[in-house]
Parts: sequence; C-alpha cells; structure tokens
Amino acid sequence: MYVISRMIKVEKDLSTKLVNQFNHESPMLTFKGFVKREILLDKKNKAFDVVNISTYFENKKAFYQWEGSPEHIALHKDSKNDHHKKPEGVLGVEAHFYETVLLQAYREK
Repeated sequence: MYVISRMIKVEKDLSTKLVNQFNHESPMLTFKGFVKREILLDKKNKAFDVVNISTYFENKKAFYQWEGSPEHIALHKDSKNDHHKKPEGVLGVEAHFYETVLLQAYREK
C-alpha cells in the first residue's frame, strides 16, 4: 500500500470545521486503486489541534493515477468547491509519503 499522511496544525478548536470539509462524497472514494482515508484528531496541545489525514492507495501508481486524473484536476479547478480552499485557522501542513513494508493485523489464536 501507498500512504499519504498530512499533519495539519490548526488553531485550537477549529479542527471540527476542517474535518467537516472532508466529510463529503468525493470522486476519490470510487476511484480504482483508492483503499481508504482516515482522519485522526489530537487535541492534547493547549495551543493548537492536530488533524492527521492519511489516504491509502493500493500502490504508488494508483496514487499518481489519481493525482493526474480528470476528476482530481477538476476538484482543484472548481472555485465553488469549498473543501479545497485553505481552511480558516490552518497554522501549518506537513506531508509524508510512505510505502507499506509490513502489515500486521489481529488474528484469533
């Protein structure tokens, strides 16, 4: 699997607004090669919240196919599409790209 992880620092208590921007139907959800998207929230810091958005694709090729797809390009060109505008209160974004080298899951004894 290929994982894109974005760690987004937002002003305290604006994380819900950011998460809601991703809670919609997206063409990515039905794109061949897309596996899943996880959104994790960390509110322990007193000064800011951290939203970690991890998007999983079957492999790197599937990710690049999504990036170059007409559907993805249209999302970024559509000025009416609010979920791609920089959200209010974003303090910083770090992006990391990973290839899965080991996957372990629960199994019964």
